Amino acid sequence: MAISSSEAQYIIESCLADFRIDGRQSTEYRPYTITNRSTKCNTVNGSADNAAAAAPSLILSNGSSRIHLPGSTTDVLCSVKADLVHPSPSKPNEGVVELNVDLSLCGGGGAINTSGGGGGQKRRRQQREEESQITSLLQRLVLPHAVNYEKLVVWRGRYVWRLAVDLVVLRCDGCVLDASSIAVREALGNTRLPKVQAVMEGDSNNNNDRGGSSSKNDLLVDGDFNKAVPPAGAEDCPLVVMAVLSGSSSSSSAGASSSKADSKKRRHRSVAIIDARAEEEVCASLRVCVSVDPNGMVCGVHTLGGGGGVASSAEEGGGSMPLAMMLGDIVNSAAMAAKNLYEILLNSEGENVTNNMNMRKKTVANDDRSGYGYLLRNHFLIQ
Repeated sequence: MAISSSEAQYIIESCLADFRIDGRQSTEYRPYTITNRSTKCNTVNGSADNAAAAAPSLILSNGSSRIHLPGSTTDVLCSVKADLVHPSPSKPNEGVVELNVDLSLCGGGGAINTSGGGGGQKRRRQQREEESQITSLLQRLVLPHAVNYEKLVVWRGRYVWRLAVDLVVLRCDGCVLDASSIAVREALGNTRLPKVQAVMEGDSNNNNDRGGSSSKNDLLVDGDFNKAVPPAGAEDCPLVVMAVLSGSSSSSSAGASSSKADSKKRRHRSVAIIDARAEEEVCASLRVCVSVDPNGMVCGVHTLGGGGGVASSAEEGGGSMPLAMMLGDIVNSAAMAAKNLYEILLNSEGENVTNNMNMRKKTVANDDRSGYGYLLRNHFLIQ
């Protein structure tokens, strides 16, 4: 997205005044809506049960989630598929989590300029670069703390769970990394792994003839869904908060009543905002990605350049932010914003639990037929 200098000036000044173009404050999130989230249910069919009751997942998925903004163009879909594989020789006692990001349906996640010239080939190349960038950031900031990898081991040295996380960005209106981390966390929390037991049957009848013992290794998979459990440690999966740092783009020529020192002071005014829209992200001088777990611990920090969509001269303060002095404040602001986001997700969980249970009861009462029609109505919202 490319915007003019006057539009960028208006957006930055509104952020500096703590009154953004959509009316939010600098650390306020947009009202994200979560579909197919994991739920906790104390009673099942009138009997007490402490097991987790999972919302219906996408077809052929062990867990899924959908993050979208009503009235906006942000829509992210995440699916988790689990299968048993042999462990990596370098990490025989750990499971595997793989991530794949797809931006083909939205033409880019909003972090780079994909509307410029150069034809479709250039846009596809930019899209692949952004997919690689988002994948790399999520692998650094989220995946190392997403689950307990040692608990994914089914048979030590032989079989482990591999969780294939597929993230599809259908539409995005800025801060695709934040929405993607929410989708990954909710999908992992909604994932259910069946109970698997390792079985070894020994056969030593022909030991003398074969010169050794023969054995048959097998796995028993319990088909009871009530015994399926989420991946261990999924409840501690961190969220990524992107703090967008914008600075004043005042004109280089000061007025007659303004001194040179006042002009320099104005030029270095800056503010860090949370959950930036695409227009605000384009005006960024710097972007700082901070991953924070539910306990408030910072898991990682990564800095990115600006949006690159505004053609401004060097003297307008585009890259002269005092990062060394402000990085601590930015990380603290991101950690506080993550705490507020966790509280919003936890407070909205009760309403989602009630709505999901009522929706499922009504669906079963109105249509007892099984099949794709029943499944799709629980996965896709008609808007």
